[in-house]
Amino acid sequence: MSLLAAIILISLILCAIAIPFFIRSFLWQSILKKIYKGQYDEAIQQMNSPLYTLLFTSYEKNYNILRTYMSKQDAHEITKQVEFMLSQNLNNSQAYQVASMTYFYFLDDQNVELSKKLLDIIERKGNEDEVAYDRMLYRILIEKKSEDISFVNELLSKNSDDQQQGILQYLLGLQYQYLSDVKQANYYFNKAKKNLKGTPYHKKVKESMI
Repeated sequence: MSLLAAIILISLILCAIAIPFFIRSFLWQSILKKIYKGQYDEAIQQMNSPLYTLLFTSYEKNYNILRTYMSKQDAHEITKQVEFMLSQNLNNSQAYQVASMTYFYFLDDQNVELSKKLLDIIERKGNEDEVAYDRMLYRILIEKKSEDISFVNELLSKNSDDQQQGILQYLLGLQYQYLSDVKQANYYFNKAKKNLKGTPYHKKVKESMI
């Protein structure tokens, strides 16, 4: 093979590699624009197109559809999509990615079955601190236990972010509420309400107050 022929062949190979990458990038940017505009159904329709299916793996497609349903806050479709994905042959990293993204959603939704299933996945793949924190959330939000007051207070003393403090204060308030200690519960709920103002949890804290 001559030098010129070799150069042409290499150029063709590089083009063959680059073209799908550029098409894939352009397609994804088009989908992101729709999501940012709130055009969720149009974005999902595009992700179900033959071209998207050709350029993205099955897992990428399903994961991005799930992300779109999360942005849309479509409870029925989020649940359906997670159940579908967990029924597939996911590897440990993929299952962990799904669990990490949706665990807090299902805790908040009080979905006991899926919360437990996702926690089991996180326990297999997550680091020690993450697992300890997620187990604590399950005990407080799903099992309605009050055994983590010391642990949450310790986390609170180490955290200076207002919203994170608000979440921890809310968790303390719930635990004191389970103990029927109305005074302490409302003490922490009031602190949480102030730190969570302007967030979805502000309303939840107000509803929890006695």
